[in-house]
Amino acid sequence: LDRIQPLIPALQSFWMKIHVPSMFVAYANFYISAMAALAWLLKDRGQAKGSVLARRLPSLELLERTFTGTISFGFLFFTVGTILGAVWAARAWGGFWSWDPKETWALIVWLNYAGFLHARSQKNWHGRPMAWWAFTSLIVVTFCFIGVDLFLGGLHSYGKL
Repeated sequence: LDRIQPLIPALQSFWMKIHVPSMFVAYANFYISAMAALAWLLKDRGQAKGSVLARRLPSLELLERTFTGTISFGFLFFTVGTILGAVWAARAWGGFWSWDPKETWALIVWLNYAGFLHARSQKNWHGRPMAWWAFTSLIVVTFCFIGVDLFLGGLHSYGKL
């Protein structure tokens, strides 16, 4: 890392300009959803005790709409970003999917949030279980976003932290 080097040819692509921002929007929404879910859990716990924090936080309904809405929005961008990445991969390397660790963990993230949205819409789950699901999903998202590069490597590991 002594000097700045040009990007490898596969990264000098139009697809990078749309795939990467789509994924960043998704990750940002997933992080916001986890923080809204944490606020929901803190308010729920603190309401019974009459805590100052619980009184200052928005209503449980607003917090739940926030974590559910940001998951929905993030899921849309994650899906689009993953599809764009697959198209880019097909053009750059000749295949849509290679089971690279980042791709595999992206699938795990996608399935996690697809399950969340399914449980919410089809099973009418809400409240505490969904807040815990949204909050603990931060572990999966963080591992996909940072942990894969630190611990697993693969095609998506272009530099070191």
